[in-house]
Amino acid sequence: MPAWSQILCWMFVFGLTHMAPASVALRPRLVALLGQGPYLGLYSLISLATFVPAVRIYLNNIHTGPLLWQLGDLPAVHIAALALAGASFTFVVAAPAQPSPASIGARGGSVGGAYGLTRITRHPMFLSMGLWGLAHVLVNGFASDVAFFGGLFAVGLIGCMHQDARKRITEKGRLDAFFAETSLLPFGAILSGRGRLVLSELPWPALAVGVAVATILYNLHDWMFA
Repeated sequence: MPAWSQILCWMFVFGLTHMAPASVALRPRLVALLGQGPYLGLYSLISLATFVPAVRIYLNNIHTGPLLWQLGDLPAVHIAALALAGASFTFVVAAPAQPSPASIGARGGSVGGAYGLTRITRHPMFLSMGLWGLAHVLVNGFASDVAFFGGLFAVGLIGCMHQDARKRITEKGRLDAFFAETSLLPFGAILSGRGRLVLSELPWPALAVGVAVATILYNLHDWMFA
């Protein structure tokens, strides 16, 4: 089996094990059986166990398999991918400073409308991981690259949609105002007039750290993946 198909299989398993245990049908039963803490611990462990093999195979087979497209040589695409990768990585680093009520491990309690990063997207961490994958798909067209980074994008997007659908059922009422003022896609609620961007609410120190880390990794990228 070629490396790209192995990566694709592992990414499918990663996505399946990431969403099925968090479904409306399974999650309540698993939490009742194990408890909230052990459930989250086991959930994280399974996600790690299915993701690590995909990473290992990909790192041993970077830029292999059929070349599906070659867009990285186009200046506009290269700049767009670079901006998307930098912004999404910055959000991943900054997101823990303002945890989203729509995230898997979010605690109970009253929730109002959007705030800070969630005014941009209600999934500033999980969706940003997917968009980071999309940025790499744009400039890496070999089958192994597309299987890995495209898988990240698919799991990120579908996972967020799955999480939203579950939360709308299990936390109806508590998160109604939050969903009304937020969107899955970045800036969707703002562009539709359902929300607004408040710059003073953003976690600027965390964003600065994210920019710094993203800049360092960008400058080390060729050395790390040569």
